[in-house]
Amino acid sequence: MRFARHVGVAALVLSAVSARAHAQLPTVQQVFDKFATAVGGREAWSKVQGRSDKGTADITFAGISGSYERHSGAPNKMRMIIDLGMAKVDQGFDGTVGWAVQPMAQAQRMPAEQERSLGESMQVGAAFLDVSRFAKASVDAKEMFDGVECYKLSITSKLGEERSEYFEVATGLRRGAVTKTPMGEQKSMFRDYKAFEGKQIATKVVQVTPQGDVILTTTEVSFTPPDPSLFKAPDGIAK
Repeated sequence: MRFARHVGVAALVLSAVSARAHAQLPTVQQVFDKFATAVGGREAWSKVQGRSDKGTADITFAGISGSYERHSGAPNKMRMIIDLGMAKVDQGFDGTVGWAVQPMAQAQRMPAEQERSLGESMQVGAAFLDVSRFAKASVDAKEMFDGVECYKLSITSKLGEERSEYFEVATGLRRGAVTKTPMGEQKSMFRDYKAFEGKQIATKVVQVTPQGDVILTTTEVSFTPPDPSLFKAPDGIAK
């Protein structure tokens, strides 16, 4: 009986410590408010109607490097081109139709679920700082991610996609994401934030794959809206 009482007291203590630790975590809104301040503020981002990033792409496991460019336009258009010399990957989304051109292949329309995901996830302006775009979100813990102490958030999109996002405790900057997909977890790390026109951007994105890392390094950023023709689907893509 004495042992049982001791076990019961230990369980109560652990429960109290766990509850206290969780109570000390910030709310989702507080995490995103700090993130917004860290990257330049919602007002500055709300004025952005388009963006173009250019830099380098490194396929570390194959020892191949090349250039990349990524363009976005309001409200949710996207185009990304990775040119590795021997191979070129080109994909885009015009707000409704998504397509991809793989090396040595013709343009193909993306599957419907991928188009829906892009339509929801592509944000131009300050939308990426708005927590109301999530179906569910919670701050679960404080833990290490990519070498820094972060708040771990569990997020469910309105389409039902689940991911964990990590925000640095000290600075508020987003340091990474782990997304659940039918092919397994996809992990990304965001490093080397730098200021462009007063807005902080992660200039190195590391995408972890089973084969090895793919690293995109941004060297140029422009907030001038891209030419609308960039987002036009190639001929032959069914509308």
